[in-house]
Amino acid sequence: MGLAAGSMCSTIIFDGDDTLWRTMPLYTAAKRRFFALMSNLGFDAKCVEEEFEARDMKNVSAWGFTVERFRRSMVETYEAFARRQGKSPTLRVEQRISQVATSIVRNKTRPMPRAKEVLRTLHGRCRLVLLTKGEYALQERRVAESGFSEFFERAVIVEHKNRETFLRVVRELDVTPEHTWSVGDSLRSDVIPALEAGLNAVWIPQETWGYESAEMTGKHRVLQARTIRELPQILRKAGGAIR
Repeated sequence: MGLAAGSMCSTIIFDGDDTLWRTMPLYTAAKRRFFALMSNLGFDAKCVEEEFEARDMKNVSAWGFTVERFRRSMVETYEAFARRQGKSPTLRVEQRISQVATSIVRNKTRPMPRAKEVLRTLHGRCRLVLLTKGEYALQERRVAESGFSEFFERAVIVEHKNRETFLRVVRELDVTPEHTWSVGDSLRSDVIPALEAGLNAVWIPQETWGYESAEMTGKHRVLQARTIRELPQILRKAGGAIR
């Protein structure tokens, strides 16, 4: 799996959530508990799921990638369904829903299989940078819990990722986009904006949610890995990835 001895590759900008450590399973478990709770209250679970997902994506513009957005989306969905049935939302139910939503903070994430091995392989041969988005305090805690901090030259936490974000990081690192790679699970956040900024990208698909879905076009050229374990081999084979 390793790189050739003495080889040197370009700068690699890693995503955190669901690239180096698992967070989506925490959200999925919380959503299932919410849908089950709503079903027990007499609401159609499928309709609840559809409305929640649409509302949660819409709320990104106001609340970003925060636990509060996730919580509000659940509470707002409950309130909407209750009122449609002529019922008044209750504080007791809203409190239960809030506890379900915030469980994603109370539960720890788990490292992706082989992530540490891959980082150890690349460390010292490539410049490694972490670029993750979300609430600063929560992301900072996840970075610390992962045990991966030692491998990164820099850890950058942002509210959103777009073309300008990648250009700013490249500029601050004093590297050229064409010699820089973005590695992540999200087409919308990790791959497409990196390519638009002139970087190379490796996409490692994982379970995600509607907001992170995106369509690739003919102008987007991205390498794809089934798991993070394949990353060193992909970089070794990619033209210009290792010099």
